[in-house]
Amino acid sequence: MTMQHKRGAFDFDGKVSLKGIEKLERIASEQRIKIGNLAEASRRIVADHPELCSWYCLKVISGRERAVEKHLYEENVEALVPTKKGKEKCHRGRVIPAPSIPVMPGYVLVQCATKAQCFIALRGVKDVIGIIGGGERPYPIPSEFIEKFKRRAVRGDYDYRVSTVEYVVGQALKVTDGPFAGFTGLVTDFEPSKNRVTVEVMMFGRSTPLELDIAQVEES
Repeated sequence: MTMQHKRGAFDFDGKVSLKGIEKLERIASEQRIKIGNLAEASRRIVADHPELCSWYCLKVISGRERAVEKHLYEENVEALVPTKKGKEKCHRGRVIPAPSIPVMPGYVLVQCATKAQCFIALRGVKDVIGIIGGGERPYPIPSEFIEKFKRRAVRGDYDYRVSTVEYVVGQALKVTDGPFAGFTGLVTDFEPSKNRVTVEVMMFGRSTPLELDIAQVEES
């Protein structure tokens, strides 16, 4: 069996180079720090010190919400992706079950200690783009917002149904539940067949588009 090694760890004559060892040690050290910091965000910390913890919202690559949630769950971090049932379809006489999709595409909720180490570790998770509010002082989401969001998702309030409202581009709307409850913005897109509206809100000094279920907004 032939053993392969990373280029840079060995000289051309096969001897171990000091520079290569230092590089490998640095990579190993960074990995240990990353794992240790993520442990600081664990459910155990939340359970033991709830007064020091809060909910936060991660921005992730769209379509990778469940993968991020699964990875964090395996690392013992409290993560949440509320879902809804999409539209049931028929194909060649066969009923295709309604898919389960995120209520808010591109976001994953996490509960962890309010510590810089936790935020650094969470930003380093694969497919995570950032934390809402910024890495220095992320936006803590009131727990009542999260509980209401969870209840409505379990109850099926966001599941597919025939749209009964109409919104137009430029209309002002207020977000009524979920992690962004209380924010207001303008409609940039409306898809009644999917009960979905995109609202551009000013969030922490930055214009941010939010893809929301119409049950999460009301006229401002």
